[in-house]
Amino acid sequence: MTFLIIMAGLFMLIFLEKPFQKSRSGLFFLVSYLLLIAVYVTQTTFVEIVSDRLLMIIAVIVVCPLFVRLVQSSSRNLHEK
Repeated sequence: MTFLIIMAGLFMLIFLEKPFQKSRSGLFFLVSYLLLIAVYVTQTTFVEIVSDRLLMIIAVIVVCPLFVRLVQSSSRNLHEK
């Protein structure tokens, strides 16, 4: 499930052309997303760092802002048409 959440976040990141306008929030998001991927790869390949449930909760928290941006973007596109 964590893998699907991370891949959905990656899809949303690619789908949105400019997910974050402010440089600080965008940089913070990218760093947290890359750390999430690094922890996930380390967790599944080498050693268990955190529990699987906690990793899934962290993945939801990290990907949630992208989902909000996607919903805002799609509702804005609907209002423009």
